[in-house]
Order: sequence, then structure tokens, then C-alpha cells
Amino acid sequence: MTQRSASQLYFDLIRLFKQWPIDKSKTGRDLGEKLREQFSKSFALGENSQVNVNEWNHFYDNMKLLISNDIKNRYPRDRNWTASGLSREQLRFILSNKSLQANKDFMKKMK
Repeated sequence: MTQRSASQLYFDLIRLFKQWPIDKSKTGRDLGEKLREQFSKSFALGENSQVNVNEWNHFYDNMKLLISNDIKNRYPRDRNWTASGLSREQLRFILSNKSLQANKDFMKKMK
């Protein structure tokens, strides 16, 4: 775990966030979007922000592992399946804002 200064962390995290795409189908609920909001609040003054450097160093190291798919590559799965039995594309559609809204509308009609 490399210790970075607050200003170095600021620029490293920006670089890291550029590698993490935002899922437009989950606007308002996307993990990347929420993490960016947290980053923006903590680093409101940019590289001159006073932040908990240890906490953000830990966050950076964990984010880097996630984004690089290090764990996925180190421990490959022999099958691509989910507990629900649905494919990745089916799950992505079901969890999209459009699908969730359609389900809410349907449930209102059922009442």
C-alpha cells in the first residue's frame, strides 16, 4: 500500500474514475456515480482539500483492484452463471431504471 499525499491522491483518483464507466441505465443508483459524488464532496477544494489520507489511500487501492479486474483474472470462473439463472444481459435489463419503473407502474395498476 503506497502512501500518497492528498494532492497526489486527488489526481490519481481522477485518473482511476476515468476508467470506471457510469451505467446510464441506472442513473441515480449507479455505484460509480455515488463514488464520484463522495469524492467530489471530500475533495471540494481539489488538490488542496484536507482529507483523511489513510482512508482515501485505502479506497484508492481497493478501487484499483476492482477496476483492474485483478481478482477476476486471478480466480477465473469455469462457468458464467448467476444464482438467479439469468444471463448478464437479462440482469442488466431487469435492474435498469426503465425496467424498475415499468414494474412500479404495473404494481400500481394491480392495486
